[in-house]
Amino acid sequence: MKNRPYVVPLVVGLFVGGCAHSAPGTSAGASVNTSSAASTCASANGVGKLRLSLTLQPAVSETTEALVRLESETERSTVRVNATLGTTFELRPGTYRLSISLPGYNNAERTAIIDCGSDKALTVQLTRKR
Repeated sequence: MKNRPYVVPLVVGLFVGGCAHSAPGTSAGASVNTSSAASTCASANGVGKLRLSLTLQPAVSETTEALVRLESETERSTVRVNATLGTTFELRPGTYRLSISLPGYNNAERTAIIDCGSDKALTVQLTRKR
């Protein structure tokens, strides 16, 4: 039987509320209709989502726990996640650094930019340590 990557869906975030008055995808200093952005942000409860999927190579059949650490300029959270069940977090808009570790696999680091009301997907492959 051929080794196939095992995809582990995780939805990661941290509910911290708040809202920046900028429209998704705009840069600092850009002209933005803030009442529209604030309305969009309010309807999203001031947060965005990050959906993280892990691909384990080689795959594992047993339940494993991944350690996911999220850091932003003002927030820090470390969570142990049942990799087969996953978890859900919601993130305040900002730039987040993710550090993902799983025993026996190489660590991975990624950066994600979360906008108010966004729903982002990120797939990270973890490879077995040699």
